[in-house]
Amino acid sequence: AEAKHAAVFLQFNPSNLEHMGGVEVTAATARAYISAAGVPIALHLDHGPSVDLVRRAVRAGFSSLMFDGSTFPLERNQRETMEAYAVAAEVRLALEAELGHVGGREPGVATSERVLTDPESAARFVEDTRVDSLAVSVGTAHGLAGEIDVPLLREIRAAVRGLPLVLHGGSGVTPADMRLAVEHGIRKVNISSELHSAFTRAVAGATGNDPRPALRAARDAVAQVAEDRIDLLGAAFSA
Repeated sequence: AEAKHAAVFLQFNPSNLEHMGGVEVTAATARAYISAAGVPIALHLDHGPSVDLVRRAVRAGFSSLMFDGSTFPLERNQRETMEAYAVAAEVRLALEAELGHVGGREPGVATSERVLTDPESAARFVEDTRVDSLAVSVGTAHGLAGEIDVPLLREIRAAVRGLPLVLHGGSGVTPADMRLAVEHGIRKVNISSELHSAFTRAVAGATGNDPRPALRAARDAVAQVAEDRIDLLGAAFSA
């Protein structure tokens, strides 16, 4: 991000939080890195499955939030998203929600069969919940390749009247589709599998008993993937 002068999200889903030692430890560690960074970085709760976790993230110092009720029935998703929005609004933080379900495979994320986002339902959902951004299901999948349904994305964008849209499962999207997604309203793209793959490939290629060279190689590999995606999304020099 610093090399590209780009503002980015540093985000953690429930599995990441558990791996790092909990919400508080994760937030403290991430905030230390963020405070030393030369570009704006939002500390984001990804796929928060409960209002309670949203509250804990606020107390721990997260600066951006997601409540994910996408696997719930619509009425429950809407009701609990409204509760999460009230928590976020009280401390003037932005809230991302999800309607439809991206599906796929990702540790820490409740996954099931993909359910595409319905534009009419999206219009009612954002009006009632007042969320700041909406994660939509338009053909991608967590950890898997997918194609973006551009006509559906265009319909959703019109239905929600330009509300910023979020694309989960961005790792499997082709560069051409990614550019179209940005053109038609996607304002935040989540990539995880690509970064994980770059890390594990670099570590697998390391030799010797000292882990530090392997970790340096992994860090460089992840940085290169991140830089490439920043360029693709047109986010360079956004800071």
